Amino acid sequence: MKKFGWTVWGIIGMIFSPIGLTFLLIGLFAANAGSFRFSGDPDLFRTVFIGMGSLFLLLGLGFLFSDLLRRHRLRQAFYGGNYVDAKILAIREVTNVRVNGRHPFVIECAWTDAYGKEHLYQSRYLYSAPDGEVVGRTVPVYVDRMNEDTGFVDVDAVL
Repeated sequence: MKKFGWTVWGIIGMIFSPIGLTFLLIGLFAANAGSFRFSGDPDLFRTVFIGMGSLFLLLGLGFLFSDLLRRHRLRQAFYGGNYVDAKILAIREVTNVRVNGRHPFVIECAWTDAYGKEHLYQSRYLYSAPDGEVVGRTVPVYVDRMNEDTGFVDVDAVL
């Protein structure tokens, strides 16, 4: 079973969606509860909760669906795409992401098609530093038949 990985945006979507749904339900419950009393303006309370809940829910679902679409495209490229050998250009540390106090790594590779156009691909996050000796070697990349810019880098084949 290949790992297609969640990105930061997918994880944020998994967090924001339930929070937004909770706020939205609290606001809707407060709007429909006739005996709901507190020491403030009930319309303001409902408006804030419904508005913030809707905003969080829409943002969370947007982030989640964009990451699910990315994962679907990678899965589609792996199972139904063309196999090419790409040359590993570099191993890069992703400094804007931190997991357990450490930054993950990605493998950057390139493949030149028959027309001379170079396509660049990145692997999923790797949480252990790959050997520096893999730079210059080839790695299997499964390229989507419809969009050659979408490709799944099979890092398990070289690590």
